[in-house]
Amino acid sequence: MRDPLSWYRTLDLDPGASPDQVREAWRDLAQVWHPDRFSGNPRLQEKAEETLKRVNEAYENLKKFQATNASSGPAPKRPNHYEPETFKPAAPEIDPLELLSEGVQKWNMWRRKYSDYVPDLQRAKLINRPLEGVDFREADLTAADLRGADLYKANLSEAVLVRARLEEADLNRAHLLSTQLVRADLSGADLSSADLRGSNLAEARLGGANLVGARLEGVDLSNAVGLETQQIELASINAATKLPNML
Repeated sequence: MRDPLSWYRTLDLDPGASPDQVREAWRDLAQVWHPDRFSGNPRLQEKAEETLKRVNEAYENLKKFQATNASSGPAPKRPNHYEPETFKPAAPEIDPLELLSEGVQKWNMWRRKYSDYVPDLQRAKLINRPLEGVDFREADLTAADLRGADLYKANLSEAVLVRARLEEADLNRAHLLSTQLVRADLSGADLSSADLRGSNLAEARLGGANLVGARLEGVDLSNAVGLETQQIELASINAATKLPNML
């Protein structure tokens, strides 16, 4: 039975996501659920194989579904060697902070155009910034100051947030797959329903953080500071989650 809604759900996407978003979600989930990551645990490895099979099936079905729907619309332009689909120039000399100040929509359009470019936002001052839905995938945000920032549904997958300041930040439903958050300060942050699978939060500060519904499967929480049992009980963990010794 063809059920596009279930395919979107399997890939943790909202219905109507673009082909690029579908591909990116599939890539992220394929990395998180690769069976080789669980080679030391046969039970988890079997679960990973089953999950990855569903993810791959959803991706292939959505590709066909979107291609069919696209073919029923206006005829696509004939590509040439200078169109973004076939040729991506190197990112121009630009100050990422200056571009970001022009708004999330413009920033995300720029990221889509130069998808291979990794933004350098080390030590960026983004206190209380409205960044809902921002695309920070793979960006270097080492020691960035994001205190109180609105990062609702932001994509921070594979980003580097080592020693970043995220106190009281809104990370509700944010994508943080395989994100480096070593020694990051997440005190009081709202991480409810955030997806942190495969991330590294070793020595991170999590006192008072809201972890209701957060996905912490495979997360490294070793030596996390301020983390309490009650917080973990409200999140989703598995045998691959590394918890602090006191929990």
